[in-house]
Amino acid sequence: MAIREAGGLVRRRIVQGLISAPVALAWPWALAGADGHVAARRRIRRRYVDGRFGQVHVHIAESLDETARRTPLMCFHPTALSGDFYRDYVLVMSADRRVMAMDTPGYGRSDPPPEPQPMSELAGAAADTLDALGYGADGEGAVDVIGYHTGTFIAAELAIVRSDLVRRLVLPGIPFRVGEEREALYEQYARPSELKEDGSNAMEVWRFWVTDRHPDVSLQRGASHFVDHLQSGPYAWWAYHSVFSYPAEERLPLVRQPVLVPNTHGNLQEQSREAARLLKDVRVVEMPELSHGAFDVGADRLANVSREFLDQ
Repeated sequence: MAIREAGGLVRRRIVQGLISAPVALAWPWALAGADGHVAARRRIRRRYVDGRFGQVHVHIAESLDETARRTPLMCFHPTALSGDFYRDYVLVMSADRRVMAMDTPGYGRSDPPPEPQPMSELAGAAADTLDALGYGADGEGAVDVIGYHTGTFIAAELAIVRSDLVRRLVLPGIPFRVGEEREALYEQYARPSELKEDGSNAMEVWRFWVTDRHPDVSLQRGASHFVDHLQSGPYAWWAYHSVFSYPAEERLPLVRQPVLVPNTHGNLQEQSREAARLLKDVRVVEMPELSHGAFDVGADRLANVSREFLDQ
């Protein structure tokens, strides 16, 4: 349908090429200008560093204000996307600080681990990345971190095991589950989705990111998430193993750094409040105006509350 609407052989070939291309290359350049971020998006650079599972791909936007001395910010994405998930947020926040978004191993353009890993290993891969970028006790000190869904647990575990790398945390959308509920979600999500000849499994992903997207998320942006999700291939479910085997009720109380929970009113608002009660030094900001698609439709608002907290 989208190809027919585009019309013309040239446009058809462009669209077909974009769907098959890696998202990190396709969306920022081939469709530049379609959603008003041409010059800004070109500030995001790509870099590879070595980690415990191979190469890690990192999106980096340097501060527009070279005189700013704000703490750098690292972003950890949800399953099954990549650091591109934070594109608009990265661009807003990098007005006055360096902002980075790594692709979790197995996602985006980062090498996969040999098998599904516990959350401690995903946090370890994040530590490897920050070490390689020159942060930590033996480098330029700690950074601030933000995570979303899966990324909240990566950020929290990193803060626990490598306090020298994390100064403050921003944790919207915490997938906090315990007991039988967590076990049921593990059984539901931590399993492979086999490829099918008729493409029906891909259409399920299309419906999630495109058909059922927030009305203010552009068709192009929804399609970019679709491609991002698909490129994780057989590893798409691996991070769900990490999330739904993570004893968050035991680990979150060990976080000692200040935490902000911007509580967007999606399907994890109650779980985020429950998780916040376990944190020692936490501030919860209710954001009922944002639900699903928050980082696409509310990047400015999320950046405002993040900046207020991180600039302390």
